[in-house]
Amino acid sequence: MPRPVAAMTRRQALATMAACAAIPAIGHAAARETPVRIVTVLPVKPPALTEFLPVMKENARVARAHPGNQAFSVFMDTESPATLYLFESWDSLPDLADFMKTDTQQALATLEQSTLSGEALSLHLSDVPDTPAYNGSPLETTEDAQTLVVRFQVRPQERAAFIAAFHDVIPIVRADRHTEAYDLFHVGGRPDNFILLGRWHDAAAYEKYQRQPSIRKLRQILPAMLKRASERHELHDVTV
Repeated sequence: MPRPVAAMTRRQALATMAACAAIPAIGHAAARETPVRIVTVLPVKPPALTEFLPVMKENARVARAHPGNQAFSVFMDTESPATLYLFESWDSLPDLADFMKTDTQQALATLEQSTLSGEALSLHLSDVPDTPAYNGSPLETTEDAQTLVVRFQVRPQERAAFIAAFHDVIPIVRADRHTEAYDLFHVGGRPDNFILLGRWHDAAAYEKYQRQPSIRKLRQILPAMLKRASERHELHDVTV
């Protein structure tokens, strides 16, 4: 008989992440001001989604108004609607820690205990050296926007080539006025793991991106650099 999956709330996952992130910062007060960017995957039990979404929407609203918040977006996996993705950006860890004490966050953390079907996965993101940095623009929630999250695990010996492959591509994609975001991040604590976050105004803009020669070339050369196949998730906004 399979063992039950222990659910870890987003609060617990972020607390663990924050503790790990703080270790190298001991004795360096300036590190406290480093921006914090996180992507979280929440596997919600499908029957509990109706109960969970209103609480998450209110949590997102409060987060966006909280001091130190730069962005807080909630997405739903197109192929797996009960899987939610959160992208949040904060001025610093103390700002995030302060938000975790709010009543809405406490209510969400309590609800997660009974509504998640598995562990929440929270990944700390940082800019990738030698590629254009995160542009920091908040993502406005719209009905037609298309969002893409791709997770990569790169062969250690191919890391430099992987980064170089995105160096010129990112500015080209961002130059299109219908591209709302296109950012490559490194996953904290996982030297060979990267996340690509892309967002387009609508389906037509997303299809145009797919047809770009630079993107077609990227798709041809990336597989040889990866330890395993990339994980690609197309998302749509959860209305907040």
